[in-house]
Amino acid sequence: MKRLIYIIVFLFSLGCANNASKSMEMDAAESFEKVEEQSDLSEDDAYTLIITQKLQEYLDKKTLAKTNPDFTIDTNKNEFLSAKEGAQLKHINFITPFETVSDSVKKVATQVVLEHQTDTIITLIKTSIITIDNEVFKTHKIEFEKTKGIQN
Repeated sequence: MKRLIYIIVFLFSLGCANNASKSMEMDAAESFEKVEEQSDLSEDDAYTLIITQKLQEYLDKKTLAKTNPDFTIDTNKNEFLSAKEGAQLKHINFITPFETVSDSVKKVATQVVLEHQTDTIITLIKTSIITIDNEVFKTHKIEFEKTKGIQN
């Protein structure tokens, strides 16, 4: 019985051995080739998508907090929209051109069109560059403020 086990182990180890003829060698230059994706979106269109997603997320959180009291979120600390409960975002428009506040911050007045109302807010876009595992990424953080001098 021991002989049979030794034979099975021996055959198993031969079958699983790393055979040099089966392995493939890659050229080092090919393995680290990074493909840059080209996008047809303009910078304004990209910002429109990000801002729309953030505003809809804010409206969803606000609705969830009102309909489910167990869900604790402080949406009143940054109350920048006078939206009704369950309001859905239709689209946004940039009222002013992008104003560069600093090297990493851009500011734009944004018209927010909801189902039954229109509101105006200030959108701040904070851009930063981070490096992770020797790859450079550009990150964007979106913040909203109430308008002070712009009326609907």
